[in-house]
Amino acid sequence: MKNLLPLLALGLLAGCSTVLETGDRLERGMTPPDAVNYATTRPEGGFTTQLNDARIGNKIELLAARKSKTEGGYTRVQFDLRNGSYLRQTINVSFEWLAADGTVTESQPNWIVTPLEPGALTTITATALKASSAECRLRLITR
Repeated sequence: MKNLLPLLALGLLAGCSTVLETGDRLERGMTPPDAVNYATTRPEGGFTTQLNDARIGNKIELLAARKSKTEGGYTRVQFDLRNGSYLRQTINVSFEWLAADGTVTESQPNWIVTPLEPGALTTITATALKASSAECRLRLITR
């Protein structure tokens, strides 16, 4: 019986670590690290957001989206982001450009690594390559 007690205690401790690992896997499964979040400009001004990864919501704030035209008639956008956490954050961003009817006119296949210092305001700027691009969809992924 005395030899069985340490083995039983060891088995209970191993069981606890397994539960913690399982809980960690479940949390990651609910908020996948590659879930893309979107901010899309609107024709009447402003923007709409779609958060698919809840982890970004308490860290990164999208304060404003501005849209203008270049001299050549191409759409240019600026998104103001602020890191609301006390730690440095790194996000990946890319852009999709939409025509007035909502169809995708151009898409950026690569992601731009963007570091955000604690409390700092960062402006991300992009210019469309096609004159038919009227709106922009900013795509964000946390790292």
